[in-house]
Amino acid sequence: MSRFTPQYHVACQIQKKILAKMGIRFAQANRVPKSAGPDCDLSPKDLAVLAGSWNTIEERKRILRMKPKPRDQEVTDNKKAKVQRAVFTE
Repeated sequence: MSRFTPQYHVACQIQKKILAKMGIRFAQANRVPKSAGPDCDLSPKDLAVLAGSWNTIEERKRILRMKPKPRDQEVTDNKKAKVQRAVFTE
């Protein structure tokens, strides 16, 4: 039995269909996205709608997995906050 609900698996199938419509395929071995080529005849508006749908489905999947929303990023005044530089030593 899967640890995720059937609704979660349906959301995953919808995302696969969105990717196929956008012309993106995944290599089965290492799950690297590959473009299907220039045969994607969607307008930029249609692609934007599909990307928004993808984002909404990802949010629903997070809710179905019962994961908390990521914390909002802290906003500080740039004058007061000193930026720490990364230091690399061997």
